[in-house]
Amino acid sequence: MGLSVALDAIGLRVSFPDLTTDRREALVKLARQKLEEARIKVRTERQKALNDFKDLPEDEENRKKNELQKKIDEVNKKLEELTERKESEITG
Repeated sequence: MGLSVALDAIGLRVSFPDLTTDRREALVKLARQKLEEARIKVRTERQKALNDFKDLPEDEENRKKNELQKKIDEVNKKLEELTERKESEITG
């Protein structure tokens, strides 16, 4: 892995080498895969919630669906922002 270990008065010091371009690309790809996994989990939970709304009156069901969709949109936006920030950290 290219690690270097040194012993000092406080304890062990481990130095990691700089990331290579290939490793950076692999980490960005992994971040995108994790984003897609998170999106799938959000969709699954949304579907479960929508199934719970079926017992409600139609007006209430529609209101709940709209509220849920707003929250889903917020979560997806936040996931996108986190992934973009992580990608910039990796490539920067």
